[in-house]
Amino acid sequence: MMAALSLRDLLARARSARLVRVLGVYLVASYAAIQAVDLLSSQFGVPDWFFPMAISILIMGLPIVIATALIQTAPRPDVELGEGGLTPTAPAPLGRVFTWKRAILAGAFAFIALGSAGMGVSWLRNRGRALQPDVVAVMPFHVVGGGVEIWREGLVDLLSTGLDATGQFRSSDPRAVLNRWRSKVGDRDELPEPGKAAEVAGSLGAGRVILGSLIRTGPDDVRISADIYSVRWLRKEGSAAVSGSEDEITSLVDRLTVDLLKSVWAGDQVPDIRVSAITTASVPALRSYLEGEQAYRRSQFNDAQKAFTEAIEADSTFAVAFYRLAQTYGWFLGIEADEVKRYMAAAERHSQGLPERDSLLIRAWRLADVRGDLDAIRLFEHLTARYPDDLEAWYGLGDAYFHLGAQAGLPVTRSIEPFEQALAFDSSFAPALIHLIETAYYTGDSIRGRDWTDHYLTLDSTSFYAQSFALLTALQFGPVEDSALAAAALDTASSTLLMWARARFRGAGATLPMYEMVTLAGATPRHPDPDRAFAHWSLGLRYMRHGRISLALDLIQQALSLSGGNLDRSALYLVSMARNLGLASDSASKQLVDRLARTFSDRDEGAYMGQAAVREGRFEDAAAALSRIEAEADSILAKGDSATARSVRGRAWVLQGRIAAGQDSIDAAIAHLRRGLPMINANWNWPRDVARYWLATLIQDRGGEEEALSIYGSLYWNPWLEALGCFHRAELHEQRGERDGAVRYYSRFLALWADADPHLQPRVVSARRALDRLTAETAAGVQ
Repeated sequence: MMAALSLRDLLARARSARLVRVLGVYLVASYAAIQAVDLLSSQFGVPDWFFPMAISILIMGLPIVIATALIQTAPRPDVELGEGGLTPTAPAPLGRVFTWKRAILAGAFAFIALGSAGMGVSWLRNRGRALQPDVVAVMPFHVVGGGVEIWREGLVDLLSTGLDATGQFRSSDPRAVLNRWRSKVGDRDELPEPGKAAEVAGSLGAGRVILGSLIRTGPDDVRISADIYSVRWLRKEGSAAVSGSEDEITSLVDRLTVDLLKSVWAGDQVPDIRVSAITTASVPALRSYLEGEQAYRRSQFNDAQKAFTEAIEADSTFAVAFYRLAQTYGWFLGIEADEVKRYMAAAERHSQGLPERDSLLIRAWRLADVRGDLDAIRLFEHLTARYPDDLEAWYGLGDAYFHLGAQAGLPVTRSIEPFEQALAFDSSFAPALIHLIETAYYTGDSIRGRDWTDHYLTLDSTSFYAQSFALLTALQFGPVEDSALAAAALDTASSTLLMWARARFRGAGATLPMYEMVTLAGATPRHPDPDRAFAHWSLGLRYMRHGRISLALDLIQQALSLSGGNLDRSALYLVSMARNLGLASDSASKQLVDRLARTFSDRDEGAYMGQAAVREGRFEDAAAALSRIEAEADSILAKGDSATARSVRGRAWVLQGRIAAGQDSIDAAIAHLRRGLPMINANWNWPRDVARYWLATLIQDRGGEEEALSIYGSLYWNPWLEALGCFHRAELHEQRGERDGAVRYYSRFLALWADADPHLQPRVVSARRALDRLTAETAAGVQ
């Protein structure tokens, strides 16, 4: 009976509280709250827990609202009898707790707290990131269906190209995006999550990110869809979807790009984007290019070369494929420079209409690799400033510093920072590691040399690069047992591996015994004569670096006897320069130069013999040699090769400067050398180094100490001049009272020339006395 009365009482209270109306209002308010939460989720990238938490708050609020409605309508007498008579009734305890004011304030507080927490997490996620709204990172696409895997990364390249073509947006470097994505997510082919994508994009400074998918819908048909998000708030700014034949993939990408950008374009009209005009209209060419690009990113150069070759065979105007093929050829030992020159020229010829970044990269690489123009360094520096997240720009800058930096007066270590920056974007980019390891060999940096080698070998363990680095790093930087095993392996190493090893052991002046070990292993009778010739030649160059000229000349003679005439021109230059610099003065070297000079009658013979004539005071013969060089420049120009003609004419100005110096016209000599040097291809590093050395000696006499120091300190790749540069630099530092610098470079000179030939020993004795004096002064505290 009591239960029945309670139920009737409860129903009566519900009717009195108009509970249905209260629930209706609550549901309407809840719907509005859910819409607001959904808006925050879609527009501001709040965490995944934000929406479920909001639903939980609404569910918990429902019983509170019902209880409040029932309690606030509970009947109570208006007055009660007390000692003082009739007084108003006080509210029941629950009535004081469950009030509408408290319920509304509690709900508002819960949602404010939730919103603040969600927005705070979103803010913290991007705190400290300088996101650029005009930079867009394209994530790997989710692909479904047979034969479409190539588009998973391929669409990253294509959409990035389309974005760069707009002029208002630019893409994050695809290689950097893919590397960061692999490190964050792995290689799983899954639909990217916006939160993870935003982390990857934000780490590259991109303000927007594109996520998408490609689904095969028929034998030849595909459907591509994509969304563009704000990285800071994960707000979806636009969506697009296109369908069509896979053979029209570039046209589909055009439409997709335009549709995506309509919602974020700042101008009046989105430009017409034609990816096919930028890349290729041939789908077979595009597929081959994308396969080559993936192989190149993983340093699989043989596969990359094959794929890029197939791409240009399918489309002979495919500029970016020519560019990549030229770069790939540069990594093969023994490939003629003409291949790089031809393909890079084709890339530039067909580059009209490319996005600014691509066209500037092609131009910069051609300046560096083909023309040897020091402006390449400045252009790469501009590219890294303009596109700070571009791996290609940083790698190009490092490569320009590595190959051309000496000619610009830069230290050998200048390339390390840009190479490491490239690796920060993509730790699997092996070309940067190749030059870093070679730099470690030169500087004797055993710690980083081992680290870089170990890193490289995780990426590539089979190529000749990998085999060379494993061998040389063990020899130079490994513990005793590893070094012994590597030395024993030389006895059975192939000629090819030994040639690769010698080519990688750049400028290792402090490791002559190890270089001897590697080179002599390739000079044994078990190897073919041409390979033995190069082994003798290489060791001769290394002995020349150490002032052991007689032994160097003997090895060069042995190399000539084995080479069948292939080294005659190089030997003429090498030995004549040794004589012109005063390093060789014996009759045997003179007879060799005279014999080789009769074989040639072009610019090389003129340059070498003209300098010899100046040294011997035969100025009429020097003038005749100058005329021959100028005539050769005219002949080359008439054949259409203006770049080579310019370099040859630059060498003529250098010879004219030498003639002026020989006649004591020092100011004229300096002027001629300054005019000629910028004209000579900086890849002709040895003749440029000799001219720069002569310039340094002249301007030093005219008080140009800083420039002279810069030149002397940048002769580190030259077999004749590295030691001389150290000696002159030490003298200059000593004259200026810079004791630490003088000690450092006298020590370096002595490390190189300690066992130099007897006729070079007076300079060695002078350096040793100076070093002893400076060391004693330092110990005595002399200021």
